[in-house]
Amino acid sequence: MSDETGSRELRGSVLLAIAVVLTYVVVGALAGVVWQWLWSPPTQVVQQHQLYYTDYASLRRVFSGTGLYALVAAVASAVLALAAGFLTRRRELLTLAAVVVGSLLAAYTMHAVGVALGPADPATIAKVAADGTRVSGQLEVHGKTPYLVWPMVSLFVLSLVFFAAPGARTGRGRADRSSDAAEADMSEPSAG
Repeated sequence: MSDETGSRELRGSVLLAIAVVLTYVVVGALAGVVWQWLWSPPTQVVQQHQLYYTDYASLRRVFSGTGLYALVAAVASAVLALAAGFLTRRRELLTLAAVVVGSLLAAYTMHAVGVALGPADPATIAKVAADGTRVSGQLEVHGKTPYLVWPMVSLFVLSLVFFAAPGARTGRGRADRSSDAAEADMSEPSAG
């Protein structure tokens, strides 16, 4: 009987971890769609097969892709970590591992989906385009650190859930622990 129960718990734990990881991947893809939808591409003009920005506002939009990536990733990862923390209460280490793996995959998926939905690489278009052709810039993330937003925010929120609701983790609330302490005090013989 205990082997069957242990096998069932192991199977449930594995399915739980897979569900958390897959949820992160799906939400990462949706976040990529939102990221691309919120972003306004910079406008560039082709001159002698080189790209030039049309104005300062357009140049500013080059960096808005990175900021929007971080913003969308932070919101999505916070919501997912909050849900994962409350829905998987008694399996903290498994949830932690699944959230780390899932958040890393979500960061990659968000970038891949957003870039795939965005405009094509303007440098390749400029090689064959005539002078004066207007081209939209490509959606991209500058630097490596924005990709850490998914795991960092997820781990931060998950740790808040684990520490803010300790009774939920153990299945015993404060009242249960205080009544146990009172019973222990009453059962000890007094020295008087």
